[in-house]
This record gives sequence, structure tokens and C-alpha cells, in this order.
Amino acid sequence: MADSVLEVRGLTRRFGEFTAVSDLTFEVQKGEIFGFLGPNGAGKSTTIRMLCGVLAPSAGEAHALGRNLFTEADQVRGRMGYMSQKSSLLTDLTVAENLHFFGGLYGLEGPGRTSEVEFRLREMQVWEHRDLLVAALSTGERQRVALAAATLHHPEILFLDEPTSGVDPLRRRLFWEAMDELVAEGMSILVTTHNLAEADQCDRLAFILGGKLMAYGRPRTLKEALGRQVIELRTERFRDLQLAARAHREVLSAELLGRSLRLSLPASLEPADLLARLREEGFAFEALPPEPPSLEDLFVDLVQRSRIA
Repeated sequence: MADSVLEVRGLTRRFGEFTAVSDLTFEVQKGEIFGFLGPNGAGKSTTIRMLCGVLAPSAGEAHALGRNLFTEADQVRGRMGYMSQKSSLLTDLTVAENLHFFGGLYGLEGPGRTSEVEFRLREMQVWEHRDLLVAALSTGERQRVALAAATLHHPEILFLDEPTSGVDPLRRRLFWEAMDELVAEGMSILVTTHNLAEADQCDRLAFILGGKLMAYGRPRTLKEALGRQVIELRTERFRDLQLAARAHREVLSAELLGRSLRLSLPASLEPADLLARLREEGFAFEALPPEPPSLEDLFVDLVQRSRIA
């Protein structure tokens, strides 16, 4: 595609007889946040490490910014940024000292480096921590400092591997606000996550499970493609109602959500008849209005289909 900054074709990585990543094909477009979604152990980090040159692929190819990532790496790495799941910050240095250190590695010097360090620290809302040792920061603060370090050289593509793992909801929101600022600067971001709420904020998603690509597209499009509607039923007899609902053929799934029951039904179904039959069976409940499926519904569906395959 003309607007693609990253194109991956048939990417595979084997460790002996075990295939961690199998035949992945996807594209990241300019100026988007592309989410790489999957549970722990799905192959997300292995993919990122191949694209960043940490691991050699067993098969496949990847092009970034018009260059072959595996044969022309030296000509493109300086235009990319990478933030690993485990922070590479030096804990016995201050925040500012860390950024000056990484700025030097990127070739930044003198007043230009000083100006860039200040800009990034203010942008990531950690300027007030500049004289603190990294060891004294919270997890969320460290992650924003690490993001500042990874973007000092204004990369065109930024790889973020589980950047908000272990971060509380407030600081996770601040991190995503920072990512939006980076996109506004012209960066394209590939972020791995297993957080469904985060994934819903991405422009496009790739679901990976067992090293294989299971779904690929915009969050709304992927959810609509399920062809489902979801109804929440609130009742004291939620476990009994779950068993009763599963006995009806039109119920695709019936899952407990706290003390409520979440029914997944075909989008074309008029649910009034089903609800009336459940009431005739002796169940009293409050039915909330039907709503579109969530990414969690999509995720559960993909997992269930992978087990059947």
C-alpha cells in the first residue's frame, strides 16, 4: 500500500520444533496506532523482536520505510524507535541523566540534545521528576520516561512492547495520551497489548493467538463482522439462568459477568421471543437493551474457534 510504513509478509520464527510465530502478514500505515493483540505467550514480543533486529526470522520478509528490514537494517534502524517490555533505563542515574545518555547514543549533541530532552520530558509529563533517580519512580512514571528516551531522535516508526504492563488505569491513560501526541508529530506506532480496552483505542488491530494471525482490521469492523448482538440479564438466579439459556439453540454463548448473565445472539434475531420463553420457564430478570459485541466477545470467539480447529 502507498501509505504503508511497515509491510510484513509470511514472518515466521521457530525455536527447534516449536513455532512461536507462523506466517504473519500485515501492514502498518502512516500515522496510525496499530495494535498487536493477544494473550501472554501468543508470539507478540517475538514478532516485535524480529522486526527490531533482536531475533532473526526463520522465514518471511519485512519492509520498513521502503527498506528491507533484514538485509538493509543499517539504513533504516535510525528511523525507528523501540521500547521493550522491560525498561532499559539505568536506575542509578537520574531521569535527565538517562535521557542525555540515550540522546548521545542517538547522536544528539550540545544544546540540541538539551532542548530535545526537555521537550520530551515535558511532553511525557515527567519534567518535575528530572532530578530524581529512576529507581525512585513508580512503574507508570518509568514507562513514560522510557517512552521519552525512545523518541528523542523523532523516529518515524515506534515499536512499543506491552508498554503499560503493570501500570494503574490513570497512568495508563496518560501514556495513551502521550502516544496520541507522538502520532500528531507524524510517528506511526505498533503497540503490543493484551488489554482489550487499550486495543479498542487503536486505529487497526491484529489478533494473534498461538503465533498465528486470527483477525485483522479496524476494531469496529472486526466487531461488526461477528454478526452478533449482546444482551445482559440481571437476576439473582444467574447460574440457573445460564444453564437454561444455553439449552436454547439460538444462544451462541451465555457467560457470567459478575452477578449478571451476558447472552450472545445472532444480530438478525429478535430477542423478545427468547426472553419470553425464559420467563415462562420461571426466571425473573431485568434485560438491558441489546448492544454490539465488544472486543472481549471477539477475543473469546477467536479462542473458542482456535480450540475447535
